Amino acid sequence: MTEELNTPLRQLRFTLTREDIAAYELLPRELIGLEKLWLVGPILVCGALVGLFQDNLKPYFPWDPETQLGQVLSVLTAVAVGYVLSLIALTARARARIARAPLPEGPTTIDAYPQLLFAGKGGDQSSYAWTKLNVVETATHVFLVETGRPPVILPLRAFANAADMANFAALARVMGRDEAEEAGTSGPDHATATKEDSR
Repeated sequence: MTEELNTPLRQLRFTLTREDIAAYELLPRELIGLEKLWLVGPILVCGALVGLFQDNLKPYFPWDPETQLGQVLSVLTAVAVGYVLSLIALTARARARIARAPLPEGPTTIDAYPQLLFAGKGGDQSSYAWTKLNVVETATHVFLVETGRPPVILPLRAFANAADMANFAALARVMGRDEAEEAGTSGPDHATATKEDSR
């Protein structure tokens, strides 16, 4: 049993590129907390500007902004322009993060054990618990993401083929579920223990 625990289930070795980092940074994702200002901020600013400079903008609108219909069209225009500016800002932010992200000096190594996953980058090694990893799979990458930590990025070229990459992603999901189930059943039931102790 000890030998099985000390034997890696999978071992991978590859060189991480800036294109791999871009593949992660450009993933669609939910904005959390203050990050939502990147989306909402430009829309609010455009709406406020349309309201403040309505008279100045009147010659540029093909409708009368003082009518009820004109006000609705002005608001919709402000929202549309603000949304486009939000997408531009979010893309620029992602591009800046891609450009700033450090690349490992040496190859990246992955050792997947039953208990933990170890990721080695340029001589530094980090461990990840399967239960804390969220598996994101695309046609070209598998991303293992733990909140508050750098993601583990696994490109397709690290695997034998696309099927092999899909099998690894499935393994990561299964390991996370199995570890969670073991954690939930490893200790005695508190209610049962209390009942037995009271006898």
